[in-house]
Amino acid sequence: MTWSEGGNSGSLPLQAELPRARILVVDDHAPNLLTLEATLGDLGEVVKAHSGEEALLHLLREDFALILLDVQMPGLDGFETARLIKERERSRFIPIIFLTARSRDASHVFRGYAQGAVDYVLKPFAPEILRSKVSVFVELFLKEEQLKRQEALLRRREREALERESAYRYRLLGDAMPMCVFAASPDGRLRYGNRAWMELSGLPSEAVEDLWRSEVVHAEDREDVHAAWCQSVSTGQPFEVQLRLRCQRTQSFRWHLGRAVPERNERGRITGWIVTATDIDNQKRAEEELARASAAKDAFLAAASHELRTPLAAAKMQVQLAQRKYGAELSDGPRRALEGLDRQVDRMTKLVSDLLDVSRLLTGRLSLEVEEFDLVPLLHATCERLQALSSEHRLRLETPEALPMRGDPGRIEQVVTNLVANAIRYSPQGGVVELRAWSEDGNVLLQVRDQGIGIPAEKLPVIFERFGQAHGARYGGLGLGLTISQGIIEQHGGRIWAESRGVEGEGSTFHVCMPLQS
Repeated sequence: MTWSEGGNSGSLPLQAELPRARILVVDDHAPNLLTLEATLGDLGEVVKAHSGEEALLHLLREDFALILLDVQMPGLDGFETARLIKERERSRFIPIIFLTARSRDASHVFRGYAQGAVDYVLKPFAPEILRSKVSVFVELFLKEEQLKRQEALLRRREREALERESAYRYRLLGDAMPMCVFAASPDGRLRYGNRAWMELSGLPSEAVEDLWRSEVVHAEDREDVHAAWCQSVSTGQPFEVQLRLRCQRTQSFRWHLGRAVPERNERGRITGWIVTATDIDNQKRAEEELARASAAKDAFLAAASHELRTPLAAAKMQVQLAQRKYGAELSDGPRRALEGLDRQVDRMTKLVSDLLDVSRLLTGRLSLEVEEFDLVPLLHATCERLQALSSEHRLRLETPEALPMRGDPGRIEQVVTNLVANAIRYSPQGGVVELRAWSEDGNVLLQVRDQGIGIPAEKLPVIFERFGQAHGARYGGLGLGLTISQGIIEQHGGRIWAESRGVEGEGSTFHVCMPLQS
């Protein structure tokens, strides 16, 4: 029962009028049936059957107060018919009076009682005696029916009282909640709002029937919210939507999270809906402020990166000019200083490039220059370059003879460089970094494995986030390489993931899966 329903369901009085008792008379002689009907007609509704088979058909469709059954009939005789009646659960307790023209032979009578008969009447019978016998069973049947009806009616009234009590408790519970709570009928019509609703809207609890299109809902939200509500009602699926509701006290709109779940009975049929509206205005405004701050930060990073590229390029050019012009004349100290300066400019250029790539990813402007190429030579060249830069580690490469694919070779090289460089960074001196590549089911698969410190389990979910670092800043870097790698691989229609037990010496394994034809 929903809160909107009352307890008065139009209950019948305990002394409701009972239907007439049905009496089944079975005899293969039509005159005998007419006689029985004339004799017993005022005691109940007489139903006639001309054979045992016909009697059984009646018993499949109807209930009877009493059966008068002729013993001698062609086909199924009275005894066999009685046996079949008593075998069936629905009819086994119906009283049976046998009618027979044969003498009251003891064995014959005993057989009748053995088949469940309550009496044995000889033909021709005295009408008043038969009426007296039948009236006893009819009266018993009617009293039993009356008791059944009274019991059912009492159970119904008890259930209605419990439902009224439950509805009252639900209303009290709803009024105690700080959020707006509504009750709706199965067809979606709102019927009741709790105290929080009345305090918010300044309207009575019943003024909710057309809530989704009322002025309480912000004009920009009405149609979308109403459409979503109609969709949930028609499908029986839960309802969830964000909307703005007007506060009567401040005359301002506040964001709310509207939710609804259907109430179902034991057969799964929807009997109503419980709807809530929770104030999320502070949370919503905080999210908007955070989004604005994040957008401003991204815009600043993009602008700063663009501005830094020009002086870095100029610094690189000046270093190279100095090395070419004065390199042979410089002593070891100044020459090493220029080489160190050149490395730092390269490092800064790489950081700026990473910041630009992250900015492009966030704005959807990271473009790919797709072409057909063989991945194997690219992997060999990348490993040779990184091996030359880090002689303290050993790189082990395992590939097939060729891996023709379609993609952006420059961006794929960037991903491989990031993964192998990370593996080197977190590996001990002399550690082995393995790079494997192969094709399988129309995909190219890469695997980079190291023997380093591994990644803690709690860090695995965040290492691909911007500025996410498994071991803080002590190993260097901004934590952007994996973010960029993930973006590049996803633009190729693939995915990238990491595995690690976080155990020293067992290291980490990074997996890349891309379609051969992206």
